[in-house]
Amino acid sequence: MTGWAQLRAALAVEWLKFRRARPAQVTTAFLVAGVTALCVLTVHPPAGGSSLTAAKAQSIGGEGGWAGLFTAADTIIAVAGLLGFGVVIGWVFGREFTDGTVHGICAAPVSRAAVAAAKLLILSAWAVATAVGLAAALIGAGLILDESGEPDLRTRVGKFLLVAVLTAALALPCAWVATLARGYLPAVAAVIAVVVLAQMAVLTGIGGWFPFSLPGLWAADTGAVPAGRLLLVLPIPVIGAALTVHRWQRLVSR
Repeated sequence: MTGWAQLRAALAVEWLKFRRARPAQVTTAFLVAGVTALCVLTVHPPAGGSSLTAAKAQSIGGEGGWAGLFTAADTIIAVAGLLGFGVVIGWVFGREFTDGTVHGICAAPVSRAAVAAAKLLILSAWAVATAVGLAAALIGAGLILDESGEPDLRTRVGKFLLVAVLTAALALPCAWVATLARGYLPAVAAVIAVVVLAQMAVLTGIGGWFPFSLPGLWAADTGAVPAGRLLLVLPIPVIGAALTVHRWQRLVSR
């Protein structure tokens, strides 16, 4: 088979596996429904809550309305998205080793590089679709709650989608970690460690130069991160994807 034929065959198989994957289904539901609920609670905290909780919600959601809803979404997705996307990416690659299905992949006529590329393409499409679904859910929630005070909603939505997609892109190296460690748990541990490091970078004042902190800081509109610095994010997914495909090309069944 030609390279394109192998990729098409791999895409068909990998898509069938992915759409049946329970971790992907649960994570999608959490990122769409769960994050939407968190954003709504941030902008409209329940009556009778503690003053500390209300103050925290105020610091994230600001004055409320459409601006507060999407500001909360930007902040939450920068952390929850990195965890959620990272876990699913690590699982998609790592499960082949923990379930022993990698032996069949190594014996298949489709190249291992094509399989890895197909996984990455499907995961990328899923991440974009999840971001769009979450944006739609936020708009729906805002309309139901009759939010106001935002003259340019399209700008807010576009900014959120950029933050969400960049966050998903930063999680792509989890595929390489799962392949290198031959399991998904090390990838989960790695993405948790990255989230902790990103928060520490922000607290120590170097988050503006740490790629994994950049989407969230830029979304905060504090002026600490100019839009051009988001270009520092781009090498992370490119290098992660290249290392993953290269590793799969050299993969040997054990």
